[in-house]
Amino acid sequence: MCSILGLFDLRPGADLGALRPLALSLSSRQRHRGPDWSGVHVDPAAILVHERLAIVDPAGGAQPIHSADGGLVLAVNGEIYNHRDLARRLAT
Repeated sequence: MCSILGLFDLRPGADLGALRPLALSLSSRQRHRGPDWSGVHVDPAAILVHERLAIVDPAGGAQPIHSADGGLVLAVNGEIYNHRDLARRLAT
């Protein structure tokens, strides 16, 4: 199971340079839940840190995920167990 840490509703002018390492340090306490990869997103309103446990696709699946326009950021935990069947159906 992956681990997600989020800091939200940051104060305007918050010192992101200090909060980023703090968030990474706090998230490292949960790294045993997702020891395969770590990802971080920082913006003036929020910080998301994702610790990934790579079960199906160790090479892919980097998170947090960004929308095509960069306006949305998402960190998720979950597996789609019938992903091969779904991919096959979507390809036809």
